[in-house]
Amino acid sequence: MIMRTIEEIMPRMRGLGKVLAKFNMVERNSFDFGIGIKLYPSEIHTLSAVDQLGGCGVTELARESGVTKGAASQLVSKLVKKGLIVKETDPDNGSKVVLRLTDLGREASANHYKFHLDHDRAFIDYLCAMPEEELRMFDEICSKMDEWMDNYQK
Repeated sequence: MIMRTIEEIMPRMRGLGKVLAKFNMVERNSFDFGIGIKLYPSEIHTLSAVDQLGGCGVTELARESGVTKGAASQLVSKLVKKGLIVKETDPDNGSKVVLRLTDLGREASANHYKFHLDHDRAFIDYLCAMPEEELRMFDEICSKMDEWMDNYQK
């Protein structure tokens, strides 16, 4: 196993910090995904998660999105007010609420998917062309970064 010094790693950490700072700037901008309503990335990603799950509860949405139930609940409330999500009673469990997209919410989610296919094409192609071993390493790095960020939330 190769062991590097912190002095060798810190320039890479600064490079990662630069990417994360850019990501943070993108997260602060709202976009119109073809429905006449501007949505922040957290809002459109919430719509996409509900869409992909085919309807879900707030707990499942929070788990899927990597946020607290409180944060997921706040996002859902905003999206209900914007007419993009509806809350329905679960027919199998009357005490449970199921989140579903409205037609407008489904349209925004579909347009968001198309946006990423177009906008992120070069990076998607890069990942698609990666050898399996490198893609596994990419997955492992993402997993370790997820754990790393969890430590900041404690």
